[in-house]
Amino acid sequence: QELTNAFWLHLISYLNLGACALNLATLTTRFVFPQFSLEGKRLWIVGMAPMGLVRALQAKFWLASRAALPLALGLIALSCSMLQMPLVRTLYLGVIIATMTLTLAALAMGLGALFPNFREDNPTKIVSGFGGTLCLVLSFLYIVGSVALLAVGSPWGARGEASVRWILTAWIGFAIFSFVIGWIPYRLGLRRVASFEL
Repeated sequence: QELTNAFWLHLISYLNLGACALNLATLTTRFVFPQFSLEGKRLWIVGMAPMGLVRALQAKFWLASRAALPLALGLIALSCSMLQMPLVRTLYLGVIIATMTLTLAALAMGLGALFPNFREDNPTKIVSGFGGTLCLVLSFLYIVGSVALLAVGSPWGARGEASVRWILTAWIGFAIFSFVIGWIPYRLGLRRVASFEL
């Protein structure tokens, strides 16, 4: 009955989004970040293959994204169903978590290429280094910033004539934030990997 109150429904929906995204960040940091480092001594073999290191890293990114997307969408759908969220709000949060999934996977893959550790075969030890810690911290800051921004500019939270402006501002800010946190490290990682082939 409490969820019929607009304030609590709004608050809980974004807390739920944050919780799902934090679970996702843990998975991408733990499993996606070490992928490039795990090539280790086999790196030269991958580099000599027709695919090359850059395309291999791109393939790893898309494979990780395709594996994480159903998990993230399923998690948000299940939690929204348990909280009896309206379908429109569930779809809205689904679009957000899908964008976050791609961003977090790109961040983890990019930083994994920028801060590789070829001396370790244990993924846990690779993640516990500087790059893995940086990945987790940036993921956390991205999630907190994005959830706060989208909550302020929510279609269900904004009121009055400024509501459309708030919504557009929030989504533009979210898109820019996602680009900076995800795409830029990923592109820098690809450039770093390309230098290994020279």
